[in-house]
Amino acid sequence: MTLKITPTQKNTHTISFTLSGQLNSETTPALDQQIQKALLDGMGIIILDMADLKMITSAGVGVVMKTQTSVAKRGGDLMMLNMQPQIKKVFEIVRLLPTLQVFDNTQEMDNYLIKIQQRIRDDGSFDSSQ
Repeated sequence: MTLKITPTQKNTHTISFTLSGQLNSETTPALDQQIQKALLDGMGIIILDMADLKMITSAGVGVVMKTQTSVAKRGGDLMMLNMQPQIKKVFEIVRLLPTLQVFDNTQEMDNYLIKIQQRIRDDGSFDSSQ
């Protein structure tokens, strides 16, 4: 699955990116490129609308974290909205990763995140032991 990125400039300092599809190692460069261009163009507020984002991997989380750092350095804000439950769960899990070294490598983490998101989409459950 691909990622569709729809940028909408809200005002002279704010841009929204509506994301549809998957944010993974293949699709993050396109989003990162558009975000970096927006920052160079003087955008101080970046909005990521994730209503139609179906899946995110560690690469996607990485571009979000990079964006947060870049925006903060400029005194701006990153806002994320309309997260699907499986996407929200990934961000909850990732907050724990620095203190809980659960994964041996990126592929293992991505496999785990994909499995959890699929289960949440299918039946709304989250059980990390499965």
